[in-house]
Amino acid sequence: MICCIVFNLLWTIGLIRIEVENDAEILYTPMNSQAIQDRSEIRNLYGDPTDSHFRSYQLTDFGLYGSVMIISKQKTDIKTQAYVDEINSIHNVINTSITVSDSSGTVYTYSDLSAGSDPLQAISGSTILSQAFQENLVINNVTYPFFGQNTLTPFLAKAVSKNGMLTSTIGVKLQYYLKQTNASMKELSKSWEKAFVSRLENLQTNLTDIAYTFSDSLETELNKNTNSDIKLFSVTFTLMMVYASIASLTINCNNVANRMNLGFAGILAPVLAIASAFGFVSAIGVEFTNIVGVMPFLVVGIGIDDMFILMSGMADAPPLTKVSIKERMKFMMKKSGVAITITSITDLLAFVIGATSVFKSIRNFCIYTGVSVFFCYLNQLFFLSPAIRINEQRTMEKRHFCCSCKVVKRKQDYEGKSKCFLLCVPGSIPETRLDVESPMEKYPKKFILFVLNHTVGKGVVILVFLAYLGASIYGCMNLQQGLQLFNLASKDSYFYKYSLWDENYFTTEPMITLCVTKVQDYHRTETQNLLNSVISKTKLDNYIDGSVEINWLDSYKKSAVYDSSSETNFVNVLINFLGSQDGQSFTNDIVLDKSNFKILSSRIHLKAQNMKTSNEQGDFMKRMREITDGTELPCIIYTPAFVFFEQYVQILSSTLQTVGIAIAAMLVVTFIFMPDFRVVLIVCITLISILAGIFGFMYYWDLTLSSITMIHLVMSVGFSVDFSVHICHAFMSVEGESRKIILENAMDRSGGPIVNAAISTLLGIGMLAFSRSYIFNSFGILMFLVIGFGLIHASFFLPLFLYAIIPCIHNSEMTKVEHSSEDDSVPKEKPVPSLSGKVFSQQSHLSQGMNNYTQANEDMYSKHRGKFTDIGDGYKMYQPHKKYED
Repeated sequence: MICCIVFNLLWTIGLIRIEVENDAEILYTPMNSQAIQDRSEIRNLYGDPTDSHFRSYQLTDFGLYGSVMIISKQKTDIKTQAYVDEINSIHNVINTSITVSDSSGTVYTYSDLSAGSDPLQAISGSTILSQAFQENLVINNVTYPFFGQNTLTPFLAKAVSKNGMLTSTIGVKLQYYLKQTNASMKELSKSWEKAFVSRLENLQTNLTDIAYTFSDSLETELNKNTNSDIKLFSVTFTLMMVYASIASLTINCNNVANRMNLGFAGILAPVLAIASAFGFVSAIGVEFTNIVGVMPFLVVGIGIDDMFILMSGMADAPPLTKVSIKERMKFMMKKSGVAITITSITDLLAFVIGATSVFKSIRNFCIYTGVSVFFCYLNQLFFLSPAIRINEQRTMEKRHFCCSCKVVKRKQDYEGKSKCFLLCVPGSIPETRLDVESPMEKYPKKFILFVLNHTVGKGVVILVFLAYLGASIYGCMNLQQGLQLFNLASKDSYFYKYSLWDENYFTTEPMITLCVTKVQDYHRTETQNLLNSVISKTKLDNYIDGSVEINWLDSYKKSAVYDSSSETNFVNVLINFLGSQDGQSFTNDIVLDKSNFKILSSRIHLKAQNMKTSNEQGDFMKRMREITDGTELPCIIYTPAFVFFEQYVQILSSTLQTVGIAIAAMLVVTFIFMPDFRVVLIVCITLISILAGIFGFMYYWDLTLSSITMIHLVMSVGFSVDFSVHICHAFMSVEGESRKIILENAMDRSGGPIVNAAISTLLGIGMLAFSRSYIFNSFGILMFLVIGFGLIHASFFLPLFLYAIIPCIHNSEMTKVEHSSEDDSVPKEKPVPSLSGKVFSQQSHLSQGMNNYTQANEDMYSKHRGKFTDIGDGYKMYQPHKKYED
């Protein structure tokens, strides 16, 4: 035990190397996806747009920016001078009054830090700030969706038009892009972003409400949520520890048999495992992510489950009055050690398989949790089991559970003592399971047996199962995919407000880049036709706005200087065109070789239509790639949003693959420990049923299939099988000639521990309802589903199913009780009905000294456990009212 504690504490030192990763793109999008590879290729070719010719649609990522939405407080039309003046006032505050300074004391405003040489050029939606637009807005003369050459659709809130004219809009959106040309400017830009949020947080407006964000808002909010939810851990651990202790407390005035201290040890074992796992994984360089914060809730639940199973196995062992502590420990490890080994291996396998995920958040979570589960299992063996051994030594020596230095006597030996004394002091070595079980272990299984032993109860269970199955299937059919990133932030944060407005009031119309990645002879008609063919196919898609096209080749061909006589002339004249006023906006869309003789790469920009749902976005990206895959032109279609769209394409296949492999691995493990194909089939059916419920009921809780919920689903595979394996193992290991007795014995062994483990875990995750974090809330919901469905299946559905097929599983060899004797040739008497005071033996001749019973006597003993008294030499007397002592 000391070595185990030292081992855990030494690994905890690794926490000094802990590193935190909260970048949403890194964590919640697939690693090395096609979109990331495409971005890397375009970035290597083009870099970032230069300040002198900055265009936001040419960025390969979302850039550095501060963004503000200005919406009418009454959500009414803003086409009046008063609203225009307020919009200009807010813009002036952003442009001039938000300042930062460098180490030398030089003060910078947005004008100094804007991504373009002209500050207005670096503002997305700058058309709204132009004098011409504002004058026409007030007189109700704005064309829509284009004003001049500029599109208005992404920048006006809930815009309504008629006959090509804007009739109403309730607000506007402006995005201020910042320099990131070098490290020092990037640092200043990041400082300006923070000052931007701080200033707008305190900005007072008259007619409008504002919402704002900046490029790193999500990461900032994730850190804030994680820090604010730390206090939940202490409350959760306190609740679980109190419950585990109460559930281990016997209410029978037997202060020797009381096992409450083991409840504390059972909590300490997983807590030590969590600390050491954090240290170990941090030491090997795996970053901590905010979603790993839910891991302690999970591992403590696993540890408590193992604790109750081990304690149940010890309660079933022969009493200390008959066997040694060593024999009792051997019995416990044979019956319960196997059970916790199966569930620990299945849990560990689930997380090992999850660690292969393409999502870094899932990978890191599974590494942290898998190591914690492994350490928790070791702590059950080398911390909790020694604690049980010490408790057995205390019990054998009849020492008080609370004050172990005091040896106490039976209640009968304290004559004339007060009721308080008799309640708190006496004790004796427990003889049966009933002497050590707490009310929380006794009564739940009694209720379960009450339901399952009655025809009406069986019928209700079957009807509930059918209703559950129907609701689950319906939910699975309607489950949505994808993660709205703003859900990761707290609902009272400025980022959540901004994202919600963006979702409800503005369109999502990303600019799409068609990039030719290899050298081409652009002067040739064949090359131009091939490029135009790809553009035409792209425009045929329903989600492409055919009216918007930023095409350098088309503009060049329409110019007066166009020359296609040769590639050399084509390029030379093109260079002059790019230097003109008509062509300077295309400067960042063409990459020339060092000699300026060849075009290494070029790109053309199109605009997507409004796409809101994850299915629309994912399908759109796949269709765009099909176009480029089906052409001879070496090109790619890309937009920064594709990096996040990747999760919508890969999440379902990745989830099904990971969960499927985990299920297969766990069934193999189950078969190794319980080599019966029928049992494996039962566990498989139960697991699929539970997973169907989890998937289906996610729909009713408004959860989507995402990288966040996939983590919980991978986790739930291991958890779902835990309770089922415990019940199946109990049914396989108990004995009895009738279904009823087998059911009672199986629930006697595993029913109480399962219910208590489930309740303690539910108490812990109940605190997550108070969390402001989507990660913690979704974890709480899914853990509630996992534990709830797992408990219902293990307590009612699965036992009823096993009850129905018990004759198929329990054959005569499995239920046969082997009887040993000095002379097996001695004939055995047929058992006779038993009466009070009847002495039971196996042989008709007492001289044979047999100390086993016939199966009929064993059945009576199982049914009336606690009403038998040992009278020596293996004989027991049935005394329902008083103990026989002679």
